[in-house]
Amino acid sequence: MRLLHTALFMLVFLLLGNTILFAEESDIRFQIQVEQTDSEQLTVHKAMRLALPTLWARVVPRQSMDTAMRLQGRTSLVLQFKKVERGALLVFNPVQVQAYLKSFGITMIPVYPQWDLDIAVQGFGDTDKHIAAELINYSYGLADKAGFRLGPRGRSLRLSFFSLRGSDGEAKVGVDISGSFSSALLSQIEQPLQGYLSYQLQAWLEQILYEVRDAYALGKIDFVEVSTDVMILVEGNFSLASQVSFEQILGAEPDVVAVVPVVLQKESQLYRIVLRGGDDSWLKPWFASHGLIATRQPESSVAQWLVQ
Repeated sequence: MRLLHTALFMLVFLLLGNTILFAEESDIRFQIQVEQTDSEQLTVHKAMRLALPTLWARVVPRQSMDTAMRLQGRTSLVLQFKKVERGALLVFNPVQVQAYLKSFGITMIPVYPQWDLDIAVQGFGDTDKHIAAELINYSYGLADKAGFRLGPRGRSLRLSFFSLRGSDGEAKVGVDISGSFSSALLSQIEQPLQGYLSYQLQAWLEQILYEVRDAYALGKIDFVEVSTDVMILVEGNFSLASQVSFEQILGAEPDVVAVVPVVLQKESQLYRIVLRGGDDSWLKPWFASHGLIATRQPESSVAQWLVQ
């Protein structure tokens, strides 16, 4: 039965590899659904004009938004146009959009930011944890509009809001940022305490998330990549096309820097997987989700993981 599951998995790779890759690698910032606003036919041009404000809000740094909102766009930016119930779905071409914005002196945010966000609130009383939870929920609500993702596979973004006193005794709120980012990205690290703390922190959090997002386009983020090599032995008789599809799909994962074939034999394939960071525990459920069993091997083995 396991061999049957494996064969079916690789057959899907072979037959539907391009479709799966598109789904894995697509940037949903460029996928926008618009609604029919009147009785007139919803053409590509009209739908594009309706979608542009949403697109610009996701991929343009806020300092360039005034310029972007005056742009009319062009239909060559649209990669796909599909009529749906009460509107249309548009998929924009990221390469064309980037070139178009550049022609107007606008640097597009080139990647779809993903963060592992953690928020702490300290020093304001019994409501600290409740306010922190509200801020996390607020961040998830902002993500689609602002063009970022939140999840455990993202870059570590740790925010700590805390109570402090100024030199004149004025009550203030401070923020510290850690993880993969630094406070140098922020325009403010403290504010006078206002009457409604929850609303004040929501507004400030939104400003911070936009500043971190925009830093991707402004060249302010310089990550020091910590990588780990993991050896994986895959047992099974697979075609060359299936092997290539497997390498590409695994390589599209955000924590994977590279998938390097080491030894490719008829019934087994040895790969060196270069991972961001040192956590390889997600490999087991990843392979399980594709119908395969990944077993961690003893330290003396050639490969850290055996996949069957």
